[in-house]
Amino acid sequence: MSKKYKNHNKKTNINKVEKENKKNLFSDKPILLIGIKSLFMILLFFFAILYIDTKGYFNPNEKNNHTKKKWDSFYEFTKKNNVDILLMGNSHLYSGINPKNLSITLGVNSFILASPGTNIADSYYGLKEALKRTDAKLVVIETYGINDFNPYELKDGNLSDQLKSFYARKDILSKLTSMPFLFKSDNYFYAWSNTLRNHGFIFNDTTQLALNKKLIKNKSKEKKKLYLGRFVRFQKGLENQTLAKYDSLGSPVKGADYSYSSYAEKYVKKIVDLCEKEKIELVFLTLPMYEKHVSEYYKWEKKLAEILKQYPNKWINMQKVPGYNGFGPYAFENTYKSNQHMTYNGSLLATYKLANYIRDSLNVELPLRHTDNKWHKLFYGEEGYFENFNPYENDINNRIICTNKKLQNITIKNCLLLDINNTKANKIIVKIDKKMFRGINYENVKLRLLLKFDYNGVKQTASIDLNYDMFHQLEKEVIFTSLIKPLRIENVIDGAIIGV
Repeated sequence: MSKKYKNHNKKTNINKVEKENKKNLFSDKPILLIGIKSLFMILLFFFAILYIDTKGYFNPNEKNNHTKKKWDSFYEFTKKNNVDILLMGNSHLYSGINPKNLSITLGVNSFILASPGTNIADSYYGLKEALKRTDAKLVVIETYGINDFNPYELKDGNLSDQLKSFYARKDILSKLTSMPFLFKSDNYFYAWSNTLRNHGFIFNDTTQLALNKKLIKNKSKEKKKLYLGRFVRFQKGLENQTLAKYDSLGSPVKGADYSYSSYAEKYVKKIVDLCEKEKIELVFLTLPMYEKHVSEYYKWEKKLAEILKQYPNKWINMQKVPGYNGFGPYAFENTYKSNQHMTYNGSLLATYKLANYIRDSLNVELPLRHTDNKWHKLFYGEEGYFENFNPYENDINNRIICTNKKLQNITIKNCLLLDINNTKANKIIVKIDKKMFRGINYENVKLRLLLKFDYNGVKQTASIDLNYDMFHQLEKEVIFTSLIKPLRIENVIDGAIIGV
């Protein structure tokens, strides 16, 4: 036998031995083979779920998913900006405070991180995550989330709201460490995946499934707008028919029924300790419902005070006088149900009450961002901006008509003409120094102006009455405003305060 043949035969035998060894490795250890196959299947399942989640096939209706929008916007905003005032809570907060107006009137950056139906534990863990991204000077905690919740007994709507809030957060480590304290173990996987949570779409909501597929194919690149966590839900206040129910049926909520759990007490303390550790000013805020909505509110207040009065932090309670002063039926959602929210106008009044309290009663050093052109560029033209600041000289849509104009019995500081987007109207804003109203109740008067304007190429004059703007309560100025037809106003000829 040749040497070449022997070598070939030797190699063949070696290959056979190697194959037999490999075969014996798994045949002798079937459990190992099962384990490897199981691990492969688990990884395959994991990556499939991850892929589907990333694509968003089983996302819920995203049209009103403002919780996710808040966290997305917060992370985007804090890439280049610091948040000075951070507001945490639930739906009472995001429908009751206007963060753009709050930011503009104080000359700061404020942001609302609030989710519907959640509790004070969610506020605590959301706050912890947010403080990793920003150096807040003031934290505002809305008190409606201080209730009798138990995170391990959440069901139906409350559980769904908590899952959505958790899913919207972005910091993986923060979510991992908070998960055992927000859910019982049965819900861990659902908290991380819309696919697992909403796989029932295949059987009971194929419409949403089809819509998500369409959205994936046609992802529109919308221009990013400044979003600070506000969600406008209600524009109209209580109507006569609803108001009549309070007189005939009484209050839908009893103050004596309010209670809180040991979990609520625990997380209030955690928030207080966290803010103290981080040297952040902390205040608690109670936003109001209609004055007849809660019977014997003093019992609710007394019970809540058992927790809050343990700490030196201020408590701004707008549910009782004097905090409630100024709120009327216009300020509240038209509902007789137990859970009542504020309207847009109600939120403006609450916002400026909060701003004035922060300015006058809190010893907190906030940055003076209104001296920074970049800050003005960020907020220019946003809601509340022109009530607090004047238009740029090169703004062709919004302009100053006159400044320091002496009228018959008053001097106006500024008169602005604004172009309102998406409407067939202009808005006139007049600002008058509060010192001009010594001895005059400006809430009960009107401002009448005689205007010179151009209409269809013809020079004309006409008088117009402006009403006191009770919703934008500035520190040093009183505002009068009115909507008018689009006109090219040239000047204010004369005018006077009427109804004195």
